[in-house]
Amino acid sequence: MSAQAPTETAYRLPRNAVPRHYAITLEPDMAAATFTGTVAIDLAVREPSRSVIFNTAELELMNGTLTNATSGAVIEGDLATDEEAERTTFTPADTIAPGDYTLRLEFTGVLNDQLRGFYRSVYKDDDGGEHVLATTQFEATDARRAFPCWDEPDLKATFDVTLIVDSDHLAVSNAAVESEEMLADGRRRVAFATTMKMSTYLVAFVVGSLEATEPIDVDGVPLRVVHVPGKSHLTGFALEAGAFALRFFTDYYGSPYPGDKLDMIGIPDFAFGAMENLGAVTYRENLLLIDPAKATQAEMMSVADVIAHELAHMWFGDLVTMKWWNGIWLNEAFATFMEITCVDAFRPEWKRWLAFCAERVASYEIDGLASTRPVEFPVASPDEANAMFDVLTYQKGSSVLRMLEQYLGAETFRDGIRLYLRNHAHGNTETEDLWKALGEASGEPVAEMMQRWIFQGGHPQIEVGSDDDGYRLSQRHFQFIGDPDKRWMVPVVYRSSIGTDRVIVEDPVTVAAGDRFIVNAGGDGYYRVRYDAGLIDEVAANISELGAAERFTVVSDTWANVLAGDSPAQAFLTVVTRLSGEREATVWGPILGGLGELNRVVSSDNRPQLRAFVRDLVRPGLDAMEWAPRAGETDLERKLRGILIGAMGGLGKDGATIERARSMLPAVMAPDSDIDSEVASAV
Repeated sequence: MSAQAPTETAYRLPRNAVPRHYAITLEPDMAAATFTGTVAIDLAVREPSRSVIFNTAELELMNGTLTNATSGAVIEGDLATDEEAERTTFTPADTIAPGDYTLRLEFTGVLNDQLRGFYRSVYKDDDGGEHVLATTQFEATDARRAFPCWDEPDLKATFDVTLIVDSDHLAVSNAAVESEEMLADGRRRVAFATTMKMSTYLVAFVVGSLEATEPIDVDGVPLRVVHVPGKSHLTGFALEAGAFALRFFTDYYGSPYPGDKLDMIGIPDFAFGAMENLGAVTYRENLLLIDPAKATQAEMMSVADVIAHELAHMWFGDLVTMKWWNGIWLNEAFATFMEITCVDAFRPEWKRWLAFCAERVASYEIDGLASTRPVEFPVASPDEANAMFDVLTYQKGSSVLRMLEQYLGAETFRDGIRLYLRNHAHGNTETEDLWKALGEASGEPVAEMMQRWIFQGGHPQIEVGSDDDGYRLSQRHFQFIGDPDKRWMVPVVYRSSIGTDRVIVEDPVTVAAGDRFIVNAGGDGYYRVRYDAGLIDEVAANISELGAAERFTVVSDTWANVLAGDSPAQAFLTVVTRLSGEREATVWGPILGGLGELNRVVSSDNRPQLRAFVRDLVRPGLDAMEWAPRAGETDLERKLRGILIGAMGGLGKDGATIERARSMLPAVMAPDSDIDSEVASAV
């Protein structure tokens, strides 16, 4: 008989005693790669208790006492640590009566090299000298490696952090510096203000030879970029993007920024892209520091995306937090949705929602497999939550939210988000709490509609046919291989010559509409579309009249149906033939992606014809642009030039393009090259 798998309760601490406030003091020793610390944790003991249990990992506890907040009586007790369970039990001689107490502990730990907990980050300066930072990464359950704590997201508390550091080291934590004091041994004691009530995984501290930009005032919030010495010239774009995002989210959420300052900190050794610690957001350096004069549009967009994503979390994630790790999808999916909404406003010329179409396709490719998973699934151990940090959480989750926003209307959706944040500020939620707020704001059956989108894997395809009364819409489960049978409540937006309308498709439905009929109007639905043979010819004939996201989805959906065996390759070629004058870089993604796949499977006898097809398709756009940027071009126009050069010489094997690229290569590789970065990349 096999052992039963552990349930969530096996990883949850008892609730007989819960924290309200932590006062933490830490003294890192960089040279020895260790730290010492003390913590005083204000507790509410809810019932008569024989012990108090909390989380620790890789910490050595020296002693502990429990002080009654009312009488001042100090209770001694034994400390017993279960290393495997990452728990320590404080057991006094007598039963602890209900009431308020302070648990005081002294401990030591290791500044590890595992990029988690309180760890060492090593970097070299321009002269080759090695420097060490001490920094943190606590999500999901590594705060317990830095200080004893109740390391679960719903056990929120406030925090006072004090760091004792070398005199030449900068110290950063979640809140603003409240006081600094020079000690007799030459070190500094830096005390930070009390944080808002928050989860342990959001606590942060960073110490080392660092520099900070002068703070800029963002409507009362001091904003800085913290970085290793010598990189101040790379901070301007981050400050601009960060200031914009702070203002954007304050307005969108209808709620002030919940911290007292914001530091964005570039870390040389960082396992994640970034981490949303309240007021002290940590980033991998290349996702924060950038020179716009030398960067491609994609590189700048990536930095803006990550900054916006983390700042979106200050409200959605930090102010309101999931109850348990099964809810991590909502944190990340919503922050992804908000990052794109923000960056689209920050740089409208980047057409960020159009670019997101390509990211949505990445989730389609996984979600079309029989082995896909639901967006949300039961999580027992916190380690199991790591399985959620994937394309289905970020891209599918945010795609479903975007689809819902466009169906409900952007203002109605925003009203629901504001209601959700007001109702649950400083608290913890389940997924259903968001659907309830959105349903209340919209009057729509949001919870019922979203249930299957979140708790079953896969996605639907809307089948479009015509009959005497209009157009018939039905659904089937889209899957590349297999015999799927799942169903959804699909919020479909459609358009024709007589206007735009919407309908929920669960069972087959016929809608009355004019000609030039298009399903997934706007291109934001998380579903594939397959038109009957006659209708796809009509869509192809009028594709130039569609919006860019709609053109993208028609091409992408048609190619997906070719891969699934539901449409002939000729249907795809019929569509893309009409797009030889396409001016949107993003739309070229599925065009060239499909042609590239065909290039891999066609016979060698037919490959010259396919290459000629590519050249005929690409040449008009490339000839119109030429190879050198012109004054006034947008970043996306520069990007398009690089894409077309790459396609002409790569997939099209155009001899003249190849020769020109070869002749330019020495200039591209020169250290002082002034060739446009998009052209250089293509070359």
